[in-house]
Order: sequence, then structure tokens, then C-alpha cells
Amino acid sequence: MLGEVAEFDVFLSYRVQSDVKHAEILYDKLTSAGLKVWWDKKSLMPGVPWKQGFCDGMVKSLVFLPLLSREAINSSSVEKQNFSLLSRSSQCDNVLLEHRLALELVERGIIMNIYPVLIGDFVDDAHGGSYTDYFASGCHPQLTNAVIVESVEHALQDQLNRLCFGTPLLDEQTVPVVLDSIVKNQGCLIDGPYDTAFDPVITDVIQMGRQKRSGDELSYSSSWRSKEQKSTIKKRRNAEIDSLATIVEPYAELI
Repeated sequence: MLGEVAEFDVFLSYRVQSDVKHAEILYDKLTSAGLKVWWDKKSLMPGVPWKQGFCDGMVKSLVFLPLLSREAINSSSVEKQNFSLLSRSSQCDNVLLEHRLALELVERGIIMNIYPVLIGDFVDDAHGGSYTDYFASGCHPQLTNAVIVESVEHALQDQLNRLCFGTPLLDEQTVPVVLDSIVKNQGCLIDGPYDTAFDPVITDVIQMGRQKRSGDELSYSSSWRSKEQKSTIKKRRNAEIDSLATIVEPYAELI
């Protein structure tokens, strides 16, 4: 939560059906480097509802690491794994919900960095395989469906209420806006030989972890944010507190 020390350095966000092997690679390499990583395969407690589990993990993490690949968000064979086919009435897609929640938690000063990992198509060869360029090979979807997925927004509000965060700070977001807001952050293109393709991610994330935990452990409200950002977050928190006080005040005599 805001003001508390982060339990995890990194939250891994990915599509299980397409990128579980990539998530495992990153988990193994990052944990071997001493970082604490939230990965559902290792961190989700038995019996905990999935949405509740990953939302709790996200609010305890410093860096949001979304894995984006063709089969994760631009699949030609699995409709529910193609962001360009989502409609206002689509069922809640947990990958999109994670992206949406990450943007909300950044706005609140809880998640400190979004680091997208853009994974090209894997091509098997005699040298162990390699990845194509994510953008050049058309892995990224061309989104023309400027729709708000109502089920995602409802799920977001449900989780914010459960966490006692109140209403979203960001307006409802269309699918293209959410994805563009994720990808515009400096991340890493996964291309080239399989053996070394993920090495730049490890280097960058370790560096981010060291910066945020150098000296005394840094909390979610760490000082690397600009004065303007911290001022905005403080004003929003105060507004939420004032709003809550207005709701509670009529019942004060009954307490």
C-alpha cells in the first residue's frame, strides 16, 4: 500500500497460453540476481481468487513487467487473445485488466515503473532459435476499436473498492489508450538469438531495483518522483479523504 515498503521488486504480467515459458525465464533470472518477483506460479496462494491474488501482488510491487507478444494480444487463431477484437460487451480479459490496474497504480504513486517486454516471433533454427523484431514482424496489433470494455472497468472498480482505494483516478480507458500507455514506457524489444535475447531485460530491471533500494529501503512514495508528481498524488489522496469524510460524517453520532 502507499507509504509501505514494497514486498516485491517486480510483478510479471503475461498471457499464460502464450508466454509462460518467457515468464519462467525472467523469473529464474531475476530471482537468481536477488530480486523478489511476483509470479502467479510461485506467488499466488492456494484458494485465493485469481483477480484478488494478482491485484494484491501488484499493489505490493515496484515494477510492472508486462510481456507482450503476438499470441498474447494479436492472435489470429484465438479471438480472446486479440485486443483488436475486443468490444464493449467482451468478457473481462485479465491481461487487459492488469494493464488497466497498473496505469491506475502508477497514477497513485504505488507502482513506480512500467517496463514493457515486447517479444517477437520465435523462429527455430540450427543455432537454437531466435526472435524476430516485434514491430517489424507485425506482432503489435493495429487497434481501430476505440472501445471501453465495460467488464474490465467494472472489475477494476471492484478491486479498488476491495482495496479501499475508492473510485479510479483515471477516466475509463479505451483498449488502444491502455495499450499505448503501456508501450510508451521505455522497455525492451526481445529479438535476436534465443540464448541472449532476455539479457537486456535482466540488466535493466536489476538496475531499477538497485536505484529504488539503494541506501535505506524505499517506499512506494519514494523521492525519485518529481515534486509536481508527489504534489498531485497528495492532492488526490486528500480529495479522497475529504470525500470519505463527507460520507461518514452523518453517521458519526452512531459510532
